[in-house]
Amino acid sequence: MNTLMTVRGLRKRFGDTEVIQSVDLDIHEGEVVVVIGPSGSGKSTLIRCLNGLEPATAGEIALTGAASGAESMARLRDEVGMVFQDYTLFPHLSILRNMTLAPKLRGLSRDDAEARAMQLLERVGLAHKAQAMPAELSGGQQQRVAIVRALAMQPRLMLFDEPTSALDPETVNEVLLVMKELATEGMTMVVVTHEMGFAREVADRVIFFDGGRIVESAPPAQLFSAPCEERTRQFLNHVLK
Repeated sequence: MNTLMTVRGLRKRFGDTEVIQSVDLDIHEGEVVVVIGPSGSGKSTLIRCLNGLEPATAGEIALTGAASGAESMARLRDEVGMVFQDYTLFPHLSILRNMTLAPKLRGLSRDDAEARAMQLLERVGLAHKAQAMPAELSGGQQQRVAIVRALAMQPRLMLFDEPTSALDPETVNEVLLVMKELATEGMTMVVVTHEMGFAREVADRVIFFDGGRIVESAPPAQLFSAPCEERTRQFLNHVLK
């Protein structure tokens, strides 16, 4: 399996607090990596560093084929999609207008950009909501729009930062279904989530992250049934009760 992203010696400090402590990580093409761990462990900071939203204090993050430095950071922004907890849709613009703001669509004619956006909305069953405003959609619908808006960038890697945490229980599954479809199609994904069922079913690898570091990394069958580290066992015993 080819390596798509390489992370070496990643550190992130806010003032005197080091929230990411010397993380090494390889992400392979077509792999689904799920990151779990307690709140405040640094998971969201880690994933924001992976696409350059948070500048690393030290270390290197590189996509395969890109030089280090400015070129690598530019590639991260162009080729890594990101889906946040809170949808990040522009509330004063229609769903279709939100979609056509994607940089990869801005270079098209208006008709072509809208046609491509409609194809993506159709994919998640929301073409009929194209002229609606975000406030007229449920949380699950807004998050599905956020996912296909990121897909409009044609990313090589998709990052998800707790994409279901702001949703009510009835709408969580509709977002997870879209993510499962992406995984089935071979999209490379890194997902920070508290959805242990999703991690068990979809992940190729589960990372337990705590205290700003990778405590344990293993296939889900191994990590959930026979974790090697005591801290991992403590966490799973708590969340799986």
